[in-house]
Amino acid sequence: MKRKISLILFVVMLFSGCTVQNEEKESIKEETGVSAVWIFYNELNMINEGGGNESLFRDKVSKMFDDCVSWGINTVFLQVRPCADSFYNSSIFPWSYYLTGEQGKAVNYDPLKISIEEAHKRKLTLHAWINPFRIAFSDDISKLSDNHPAMKWIQKKKADVVFVNGGIYFSPASLEAQKLVIDGVREIIRNYDVDGILYDDYFYPSKTIDLEEYEKSGTTLTIEEYRTNNISNLIKKTYETIKSIKKEVKFSISPAGNINNNLNNEYLDIEFILKNNNYLNYVIPQIYFGFDNETLPFIKTVKMWNDLILNNDTKLVVALSLYKSGNTDKYAGSGKNEWIENSDIITNQIVESR
Repeated sequence: MKRKISLILFVVMLFSGCTVQNEEKESIKEETGVSAVWIFYNELNMINEGGGNESLFRDKVSKMFDDCVSWGINTVFLQVRPCADSFYNSSIFPWSYYLTGEQGKAVNYDPLKISIEEAHKRKLTLHAWINPFRIAFSDDISKLSDNHPAMKWIQKKKADVVFVNGGIYFSPASLEAQKLVIDGVREIIRNYDVDGILYDDYFYPSKTIDLEEYEKSGTTLTIEEYRTNNISNLIKKTYETIKSIKKEVKFSISPAGNINNNLNNEYLDIEFILKNNNYLNYVIPQIYFGFDNETLPFIKTVKMWNDLILNNDTKLVVALSLYKSGNTDKYAGSGKNEWIENSDIITNQIVESR
């Protein structure tokens, strides 16, 4: 029998160019569960500062975290590995391009260590946000550092790395690639006092990348089952790895709000995962839809997600699209102007989510 799931609020807010109305600030401040922000890699960018130094980076994150406190935010999801590169001192992945403008070029400070110190000083919890399979937005390998772990596979033309849609990715079908991703999580958990690990919503980059591996495997599974198994296994192994080191550290994924698209495009069988224990602590669907969205209206979609959770481990955290405020939503059908015509959508979504 399904237990009653407590719904936790997740507020999505980017610091760059973001205006929060007073009414919405007050609504956020009332939250007693999880109220959080994404801080993505470009907001940690230090290229214009020539890589910066400890003082400059500490000042940058401190200002953001002060804003979090003033808004009643209690959780930060900090993107520390956007492209198989790192905003922390790693023996596996090269230093991020977004620190110096050159991937692999070291800085003389540790951005993640500083961020954790400043977050915890303000009683904010900090989760390390990772994109597990993306290597590069471009297929130009000259932009990868010589010590990038993907380079050895690229040079040997191994199927562990795939070039697709103009970018480079680890193949989700590669056990070696999965191991690398999980080894990276293990490194963070062992070396840093993070409160959680979050995987981004991008899993399978294409429907054509692993056909040869599928045929060689000799499996009796369909290609769809083979792919969903790859993603489910990655998630389960990541959970087990985290809990084997620090049980208190949370593990989350943030899939797209469209459940069918997750299954058919990303091969994330979220229905299976949310039926079973020992996969996730939080599922954070990006329910970036207004109340008047023709195909996925907000209230109906939140209920669909809540009803999927049939295990004792996972809590639902609703991700909201503050960035849509004041803009046309071209995918919403007849509700495309809802975000222009109403200034209190986020406030009402917080209320409905509670």
